[in-house]
Amino acid sequence: MALISKVKTWWENHECNVKNSVDILHVSLSVKPKWLTKKVLVNGTEVEFILDSGAQISCISEVTWKNIGSPKLTGVPCKGRSFTGNEFSMLGSFMASVEVDESKQVLVTHVTSEKLNLFGLPWIIEVENKLGYPIVSSIKKSEEPIKVLEIEKAQSKISEIVNKLAVQFKKVFEPGLGHCTKMKAHLYMKPGVSPVFVRARPVPIGVKDAIEKELSRLSEIGAIKPIEFANWAAPILAIKKANGKTRVCMDYSTGLNNAIELDRHPLPKPSEIWAEIHGSKVFSQLDLRDAYLQIELDEQSKKVACINTHKGLFEVQRLPFGVKSAPGIFQRLMDKLISGIPGVFAYLDDLIIVSKNIEDHKVQLFEIFDRIEKWGLKIQLEKCNFFKEKLKFLGHIVSKSGIEPDPEKKKKISELTRPRDVKELKSFMGTINYYGRFVSEMHKYRGPLDKLLKKEVKWEWGQDQEKAFQSVKKVLNSDLMLTHFDPELEIIVTADASNYGVGAVISHKFPNGKEKVIEYASKSLNDAEKNYSQIEKEGLALVFAVQKFHKMLFGRKFILRTDHKPLLAIFGKNKGIKVFSASRLQRWALLLTNYDFKIEFVSTNQMGMADTLSRLISEKSELEDKVIALVAKSENCSDEDSSDEDSLLVEESVKYVLNIMLDEVPVNAEQVKSETENDSELKND
Repeated sequence: MALISKVKTWWENHECNVKNSVDILHVSLSVKPKWLTKKVLVNGTEVEFILDSGAQISCISEVTWKNIGSPKLTGVPCKGRSFTGNEFSMLGSFMASVEVDESKQVLVTHVTSEKLNLFGLPWIIEVENKLGYPIVSSIKKSEEPIKVLEIEKAQSKISEIVNKLAVQFKKVFEPGLGHCTKMKAHLYMKPGVSPVFVRARPVPIGVKDAIEKELSRLSEIGAIKPIEFANWAAPILAIKKANGKTRVCMDYSTGLNNAIELDRHPLPKPSEIWAEIHGSKVFSQLDLRDAYLQIELDEQSKKVACINTHKGLFEVQRLPFGVKSAPGIFQRLMDKLISGIPGVFAYLDDLIIVSKNIEDHKVQLFEIFDRIEKWGLKIQLEKCNFFKEKLKFLGHIVSKSGIEPDPEKKKKISELTRPRDVKELKSFMGTINYYGRFVSEMHKYRGPLDKLLKKEVKWEWGQDQEKAFQSVKKVLNSDLMLTHFDPELEIIVTADASNYGVGAVISHKFPNGKEKVIEYASKSLNDAEKNYSQIEKEGLALVFAVQKFHKMLFGRKFILRTDHKPLLAIFGKNKGIKVFSASRLQRWALLLTNYDFKIEFVSTNQMGMADTLSRLISEKSELEDKVIALVAKSENCSDEDSSDEDSLLVEESVKYVLNIMLDEVPVNAEQVKSETENDSELKND
């Protein structure tokens, strides 16, 4: 008990200083026994540690940190000092899921440049308290103070606060699914709707085990429950995540989303958040683990949110991602959660805390964590940031200097290469013509560029043209053209493709008819994509645009513009997926059914920046390859190329849907053949 009391006092008073030695406890043994090394699961990955009760912190090497997925670090990099007096880098700390024997806890873990995984005193105390028996049997005071790890004072203060949060709110950080105690989600059905029951889709052998494992996990954490009968059922889709794990998603685009009312709870206006954030100097960001799944569905809604799998029927117990009313329901919860706590803002599952100083920030953190714990919610620490000087929030960088657009928004314009021929220049001039309707300043740079479009003029790109080109790029990146995202304004997404790449623009249309850009995006085509037909390239552009701007589009109505008219028939709403479309277009069309949009045809000269972005791709720009799959992108479905297994799974799913559609076609090939043989005129032809 005396040791535990001493450790508790250490937790309360811990503050290292680079100028002073730190008295520590250590194991005094002449021979190193086997039990001084122990294998431990850290974030699900096995790591071998040296047990040392003389170490004031527990740490892992940078290599180990990368092996467990490089979870986000808090604090700023600083220097540490080993017992030999050598300096090394401390990269930061994070909260890790640590499993030792029967003990499973979330504990503070430091990352060091040293090749060392050290199971220190804080971990030993926590684990022994949990297990009820010692894992280190001989502990005594060192004869001399040993300099082990000395952390700079400011960083130590922040670490102390984070450590206290971890100790006081253990339940918030524990693995597993949170369960909101304050509300249940209700899905409001439209009057007179009939149940839609969709058969289970076939599962490729290559991913069958992974899907079954994920279904078992969802069942174990209480997200789904096996049942024998259901009137409503949706099929599932499988996505392979960047970490190699498989995510099972519910495809409610097959019926339920059309049968329920959209929850119209308002999302907060970013402009109002910016006004309140102004003047803040300390920032933290929290991420709720499996955010929507922490809200239980009410009994009536569980009956309509069932899924059909090769393992049978399951009743979904929690609010699933993919139900169109989920964003409104979740925002309502978040608004209630943060109500009355100053400096805390939530936009869906993106939660930020802002303060003018560290002490105020500490109070706010403890208040919001206290409420999160009482409401039964849980935090995913790998995606949290604490005590930062600046953060990315809603497409902007917030810092003590103020609010500024994310540089990534302007990056695509800055990287535009100058036109290489008349065709590319015409595309760029189309941008000037289009946006010149809203920003008159664009037109004054036309002269030198128009000159090269004259038939009698030889192509020669000179200083005048380069100056005009750079001036137009500057206007495109200025406040004259760019605007903040506002969920209450009309949203327009424009996408176009060329032989080099795809470009996309998301814009707002204001009540006066003017359009302003929210964000630009583009990506170069890889070798395989360059071999696509033009209609497939144009389809790829639409899917890239919707996926790139997913957070601003999902759950909202928007206009999707293309200059390729055949896509209207394939991607248009309420027309079904065309049986005779190419398989690649079929799966893209199936993907877009998760979104609420109206597709419009516009001529190429009305495409604005999308056409230019697709053509003037920088040779040096990085590829932005995205997963093209049968599910809306979430924060866990990362930006990775789809694998052969992903493609196979998608193809199988699409084939299944198409087979159902073919079953409903009024006539089939056999009937046509039979009727032809019985008709004398047709038979003679």
